[in-house]
Amino acid sequence: MRPNERDLRFVTVVTYGRTGSTALQAALNALPGVVVRGENYGALRGLHDYSQAVAETADRHHAGKPGHPWFGSARLDPEGVLLGLREHVVEHLLRPPRGTRWVGFKEVRYEPGHFADYDLLLEYLLFLDALLPGLAYLINVRSPEDAARSGWWPDHGDPAAVLRESRDRLIRATTDLSQVLGEDRVALLDYDVWSRDPDELIRSLASVGLPRDDDAVREALTTRLVHGRSGEGLTT
Repeated sequence: MRPNERDLRFVTVVTYGRTGSTALQAALNALPGVVVRGENYGALRGLHDYSQAVAETADRHHAGKPGHPWFGSARLDPEGVLLGLREHVVEHLLRPPRGTRWVGFKEVRYEPGHFADYDLLLEYLLFLDALLPGLAYLINVRSPEDAARSGWWPDHGDPAAVLRESRDRLIRATTDLSQVLGEDRVALLDYDVWSRDPDELIRSLASVGLPRDDDAVREALTTRLVHGRSGEGLTT
């Protein structure tokens, strides 16, 4: 990494659609030295598959001869690959401006349609910590019934059921990540609570070590946001 990136800390918002995640993103970006990018279509999923394939190849095969079907596997360096991916993500996806102390992104693509089962979801979330060491997870949920009322879910026959499972998985992931990484690395946020009480959000953000600017967070949460499929006229 470049010298100004070596001391970076990382944060990610883990959620599903219509949970106030854009308002949360705005609140995070109001904090001093914090830059949280928006969604990226789950771009890091591909990096997970790539690094896993390299690690499995290096673990199972050790061929150095040109005529071997696994030629080159003896010289694979999974840790070096992960370091290279980290540099790539910071440099080309997160792009922290000078003076940034915390950098990260939010993603809403954690519904069952994106992860076939809970174990795959947890494995990916743990990979993010390997990719971005010390990563703080902000796991944001909302009442499935309220989120399902949005026209954002026209293609789901029963969006409330999908969102209910999404919410349950993320709550379970909060517990598992806390046990593996430590309680100071994970915060469970409930939109139905923090949207009414910004102080609840302020306390949660501070619990994972993020810097504080309480007035800036409150102001960010009162600002009308423009986003959505058309990018117009929608508020979080």
